[in-house]
This record gives sequence, C-alpha cells and structure tokens, in this order.
Amino acid sequence: MLFAGSIQDRQPVHVSTTFPASKDKVYCYLELADVAKDQKITYVWTYGGKKDEQAGQIKKAARWRTWSYKMITGKKGEWKVDVLDEAGVVLKSATFGVE
Repeated sequence: MLFAGSIQDRQPVHVSTTFPASKDKVYCYLELADVAKDQKITYVWTYGGKKDEQAGQIKKAARWRTWSYKMITGKKGEWKVDVLDEAGVVLKSATFGVE
C-alpha cells in the first residue's frame, strides 16, 4: 500500500507520505499477490474525523493492482486510509500528510 501523486500505466508515480496542499489528488495504490478469490474491498479515507468510503473490487489473480483517489486540495493535516475486506476486517492501514 502506497500513496502517490498520480498513476501511469497502472503504476504509482511520485510516491510519498507528504503532499503539498496545492495538490489536487492523492492516490492510494494497492498491489496484491496470490489473490485466492474475487472479492469486494472498501477504502475508508479519514480526514478531520470524517470518513468517506469507496468500494473496490479484487479479482482472483497471481497479481492484482488497484487504487482509489481522493481530492485533497487545501485540506491540510493527517489523512488515514484503511482497506477493509468484505467482512469489514482491516487488511491494511496507512497515513499521509498534507502540508
């Protein structure tokens, strides 16, 4: 799980944990290996105590890449993203900052 300023050719570009407040989007990029079955995931973006959920899909595959993005322009502070499985269990969690 990484945060990036953009995605090009299904790869994260400008990977960082800190982004300028002038940046319009930040991407949460996931790369998974040996996915056993098709399943739904949920990205939970948290900023300022407010949560926003975005649904995603993972397919059975030896390698699967997926991402979600959020508009962050001017929203300074700490952000958190949790990725949940279908049962609501946290698969991965990470934070990034906007300065």
